[in-house]
Amino acid sequence: MMSCLQPVDLKKACERFAVALALICCNGAAYATEADGLEDLLDDFENPPVVQEESASSSPLTDYFSGYVELFAAGNTTRFQTEPDKTDWQGLSSLRLETMLEVDYQLAGWTFFGGVRGFYDFAYSIEGRDNFTSEVLGSYEEELELRELYLQGSLTDHIDLKIGRQIVVWGRSDNIRVTDILNPVDTRDMGITDIENIRLPLTMLKLDVFIGAWNLDLLSVLEHRYNENPVYGHFFYPGSAAGPIDNEPDNTLENCEIAMELSRSFKGLDISLYGAQFHDDEGTYLSTDPLTMEHEKITMAGASASYARGDMLYIAELANFRGLRFMTSDQDYARTDFLIGLEYSGLSDTTISLDYARRYLHNYDSALDTSPENPKETENEVALRITRECFHERLELTALFLLNGDHGQHGASQRFTAKYDVMDDWSATAGLLLYQAGDGLLAANGDTGRVYVQLRYDF
Repeated sequence: MMSCLQPVDLKKACERFAVALALICCNGAAYATEADGLEDLLDDFENPPVVQEESASSSPLTDYFSGYVELFAAGNTTRFQTEPDKTDWQGLSSLRLETMLEVDYQLAGWTFFGGVRGFYDFAYSIEGRDNFTSEVLGSYEEELELRELYLQGSLTDHIDLKIGRQIVVWGRSDNIRVTDILNPVDTRDMGITDIENIRLPLTMLKLDVFIGAWNLDLLSVLEHRYNENPVYGHFFYPGSAAGPIDNEPDNTLENCEIAMELSRSFKGLDISLYGAQFHDDEGTYLSTDPLTMEHEKITMAGASASYARGDMLYIAELANFRGLRFMTSDQDYARTDFLIGLEYSGLSDTTISLDYARRYLHNYDSALDTSPENPKETENEVALRITRECFHERLELTALFLLNGDHGQHGASQRFTAKYDVMDDWSATAGLLLYQAGDGLLAANGDTGRVYVQLRYDF
């Protein structure tokens, strides 16, 4: 992945950070013991003003900086190889130390927010770096990335400005993307995290205009960035050869993307109307030697709505895309996507959501059957999520089922996770992922499974 900062020795930095984290843990444990004793003494008094004074004397740095440090480990349960003489992907596939640092500073009604994220994955050194392709090492072994970085404030009583790297969420579904098209996504580790955690920020200029009860968002996307997909040599990569050369459009005024959202809230009902002209994140293959890919500019018009009544939440999304191109055809195509969903929270500490999406490619013809973009005349997606809170909301259990195709012929997956809040700032997560390949992305490797654990400290 292209880094926005100068390369650094992330391995050494991560090792030093791990030592520092150990010291923090020791000091934190000692502080927690002292704090528990202090609380026992204060229980004998009706008014404990001393606690309030100590809280007010905390370091001002904690008001501006936040972030996390996490250790993530994953392993594959199935034996397979992506190509001859390369690593068997069964067993350890990731041992990643990751950190995020964010700053949030407010002055005179304006907010400055910035974040930097980096990781180093020790699994590739453990398994032998020579066993992996250069593409895998370049994408999965280490990364240092500038995340969101923006300035936000009010220009007038009716106009707000937000400029810089940011994430803009469209649509209502948390499981399937239909109208949520502005930010690309990171799918290098498919299924590990939810959509909200895989969006990639883009540099935008965003104006919020308040017109009575309506809110109009005007956006200009100034940065070209596309989906981060699995790379050649990784077990999620669908091909047996390196991918095409990506011809990204120049950063010119002509190539800027534009978008708008008009939204309003009623009693129990939220509606949004969308319009955008943007470059296709997935790209179109060109029959050149070597093979190349271009990102055609397409237009989108759509709408979304959510309606809450009692314990039920109903959602709907609709989007029409025009200007889609495919390698084996010389004409433009249009596609219409729609989604309906519901969420039920009537059970104690339990939430159940079900989403169904259908995508229809207009004027489909046989010339598209062999196109490398793998277009389909119709595509169906189903997502079922069940979440339950236990032990006074300290344990969160989640089951997520995804189905592609009428009966899963294009792939399916099931994810089961358990997240436990060990202490106020510490959490531990364990998960199991099962993939049924069908004729989808993992068709060459077949069905497989992954297990993973994550230890995280938020500060």
